[in-house]
Amino acid sequence: MRGAGSRPPNGSGQSVQRPNFNENRPPNATGRSREYTLEERQRFQRDERQFRQLPPQQQQELRERAQVWQRMTPQQRDHVRNEVLPKWQQMPPDRKRAIQQRLGVLKNMPESARNQHLNDPNFTRGMSQEDQATLRDLSHLHVGGAPDPPNE
Repeated sequence: MRGAGSRPPNGSGQSVQRPNFNENRPPNATGRSREYTLEERQRFQRDERQFRQLPPQQQQELRERAQVWQRMTPQQRDHVRNEVLPKWQQMPPDRKRAIQQRLGVLKNMPESARNQHLNDPNFTRGMSQEDQATLRDLSHLHVGGAPDPPNE
């Protein structure tokens, strides 16, 4: 792939510059790092249609989740993808509900109050060590419900 500011050489063998070329811009800094396949474009269009059909409250929740995902470091995303999400998907519904209920309580708390609750045996009563670890992971990622599979 050629740099963002150059075109194939013209007939004289010289490069032709685009009129809006910015020499300070890194090569290929066009906002899109790659071209998408037809299948990917169709999936994006389908997802966009489905999103627009959701009620405004649900759209807002999805936007907030996307913002949380964008703020995560690559290591946090990998941790969610490879460890938290697989555990969550195999967890029985009653254990998921117990975690979701507690996440709802922790969702908008400042970090210090969230940690205080997470360390309170009354708050985590009846939860296994594994469920407590999942609750801790999710609470520090500032989510208020079940983790969704990432759609990057």
